[in-house]
Amino acid sequence: MNELEYTAAQRRRELEQKHFPQGMKPGMIALLDEVEQLLIKAYHAGQQESEQLSVQGWSNQSAAGYAIMAAEGAGFTERQIQALVNRLHNRFDMITLEKAADHYCRSAY
Repeated sequence: MNELEYTAAQRRRELEQKHFPQGMKPGMIALLDEVEQLLIKAYHAGQQESEQLSVQGWSNQSAAGYAIMAAEGAGFTERQIQALVNRLHNRFDMITLEKAADHYCRSAY
């Protein structure tokens, strides 16, 4: 059982306890089984749609390329660009995409 299936099964049990505390009849069990499967299908459909809408995936190499081009355009020396790229690699390894995006949104740039 993968994490999604486990989560859906866990949610199903919570619904069962909340809405049928005295126990369930076969029809109720079948209904919750179907709801569980529909939740899994809905999650997968949303995930697939999200992947299709994402024209460009994240790439550390692309981000570094943008930074290098910007640094070259700003007249940075080779040594400065190398220092920038080294720092980028460290940040790629240490900072999540979400934290980096949040930092960008909060920055003055």
